[in-house]
Amino acid sequence: MGAEDAGASGAGPRRGWELLLTSEAEAAFMEGLRAYHEAGGALRVGAGQGVLTTYEPPRLISLHLLADAFAARGDAALHDPQGTVETLLERLAATERPGVLHLRPGWLPQEVDGMDTAGFAAAVGQVVRPGAWAAEAGVGALHVTVPGDESGQDSRDAGDRPLTHVNGTPIKSLAAKEAPAEPEEDEAGETNTLLLDLARVLDLYLEARARRPDAEAETLLREVVPRLVAAGGPGVTWVRPPRPGELRTVLGSSPELR
Repeated sequence: MGAEDAGASGAGPRRGWELLLTSEAEAAFMEGLRAYHEAGGALRVGAGQGVLTTYEPPRLISLHLLADAFAARGDAALHDPQGTVETLLERLAATERPGVLHLRPGWLPQEVDGMDTAGFAAAVGQVVRPGAWAAEAGVGALHVTVPGDESGQDSRDAGDRPLTHVNGTPIKSLAAKEAPAEPEEDEAGETNTLLLDLARVLDLYLEARARRPDAEAETLLREVVPRLVAAGGPGVTWVRPPRPGELRTVLGSSPELR
């Protein structure tokens, strides 16, 4: 795992996904990820953004989703963290679901409108939220950091449990026997992360380009990207369910996009 990952646990305030785990379970979880990586299952833990990236095959997985499933395994996870992580990654990443994106290897084989993989990723990031995005252009992944909805009132009134849902869809426990502990509410203002599959953004962009061959690239992206995000997938998810204020940050106040 990368440099960020080595210090992912144990320093500073605990993040939302870490609150799903006891201190003992968190240590076992990180050890399981480290052992899985060292055994050849290359991955990167973006602890601050709450996202796990795997590379063979390329996937984005919410750490909220994975940590919740790990906690639900109880003592079995503590006794065999590597085996538990391996099993959960196989089950969670087998199909797309809220909190899991499948990425497309070789997603941009040649430049489009003068943009290579890094250029296209940057153009999309600047459309979504300038200065608040990071890309792994090689695998076609874009992470967008979104400030937390400090009020959180709309979500609480609706009965949402942010750490057990992604994109508003309940995440079923993957526990074999044990029921997961009731999750703690994340602290008001904690950031959320929007995840985008750049390959599917590219598909929509090329469709729009075919209809409007003379339009500027930015104009086309400003049409297709917000609509993709508003639709909620496929090709987009969040590490935890977006609250109304977080959606407004990305989509603005246009009612047709919310």
